[in-house]
Amino acid sequence: MQALKQSPVIPSGEAKSTASWLQVMSHLDPRFGGIASSVPQFCRATEAESGYQSPIAGFCEAAEFEHLSAMDRARSDCFPPGRATWMLNMGLRQRFRERIRNVQGLHIHGVWETHCSVAASLARACKRPYIISAHGMLDRWALQHKRIKKALYAALIETGNLRRATCLRALTADEADDYRRIGLTNPIAIIPSGVDVPRDSSPELFWEAHPQLRGQKIALFLGRLHPKKGLHLLLNAWAQVSRSAKDVHLVIAGPDSENTRAALERMVDDLKIRNSVTFAGMLPGPRKWAALAASDLFVLPSYSEGFSVAVLEALAMGLPVIVTHPCHIPEVSNHKCGWVIEPELTALEQALEEFLETSSQTAAQMGQRGRNLIHERFRWPVIGKQMAEVYDWALGGSKPVSVEMA
Repeated sequence: MQALKQSPVIPSGEAKSTASWLQVMSHLDPRFGGIASSVPQFCRATEAESGYQSPIAGFCEAAEFEHLSAMDRARSDCFPPGRATWMLNMGLRQRFRERIRNVQGLHIHGVWETHCSVAASLARACKRPYIISAHGMLDRWALQHKRIKKALYAALIETGNLRRATCLRALTADEADDYRRIGLTNPIAIIPSGVDVPRDSSPELFWEAHPQLRGQKIALFLGRLHPKKGLHLLLNAWAQVSRSAKDVHLVIAGPDSENTRAALERMVDDLKIRNSVTFAGMLPGPRKWAALAASDLFVLPSYSEGFSVAVLEALAMGLPVIVTHPCHIPEVSNHKCGWVIEPELTALEQALEEFLETSSQTAAQMGQRGRNLIHERFRWPVIGKQMAEVYDWALGGSKPVSVEMA
């Protein structure tokens, strides 16, 4: 295993409980994707298991800051996202430099954006170790999206930032392979995201909003409405299987992205499945859990995922799931709590048909296996302990013992 590149930075005699790892990210509003919703939970879990503080630096519009809890806002900062602003405003760079000097390390979430290049370069200037979590942004599908622009940016900036990171954090073993495939040799800590389910999750809020769906067998998609999510596959597959099934309904929930919903609405009309498809919009907080509690199946036919927290939430709620191989959760198949398929139409149709033919008793058994999987592997206290060990190690401590390293 490659040795750490930077020496410890905690001054002699400073207690770990006063040390901080600054969490740097591009958005704080959950409508921009999983990082914004998962990282604050990740911070709280790591703090609870380690004593490290985890303030947040969001490179986003000021209005997004309101999505943090009052406690997180009190110790976090909002910075402008524009590249030109950071190039021209030396006072802004100095402000962020001082922020870095008050912490012991940086954990950068996501790549390709302003926050990563600014944070990595200033961390090196301030001699602070930094860890990068790519969150799926280096997988094959993601690299093909805006391919030429990314290739140029990688050659000029991003690959250098990644190569000089003290450690890389991968959400899955597949993501560790993504790092290696582009030539990175840094130590890699494989630590997934976690999930925390409310103790009492009732479907009533969902039934109040959609009373016509009571008594229906519901398949739920929950996530950003984005082309990479495979929603056109889902609608085409649903058009086939729903015609021969009674009392079944597809609910598509989540914020719109790149005007995808309008195209999907047109597809629903063209396929003549309006009577068995509902667009529920973004479901915050209790409404999300109510939708999961009301559903019988979770479906995510993505072409590209970092590691979907929505899949973990569905498993934790006892739902069988249909996911694609790019969702990077082979445990679904290994633990027999759902279907793992290729992102293509025939495979999705077959999985949906198999679910609709599955007895309620068998589906309940699949759901219980999913709950057990989450409890054993994906609870936030487990994740927090693993990340705390990596932070210790990055600051000169001993090698992590509960973390898979690559």
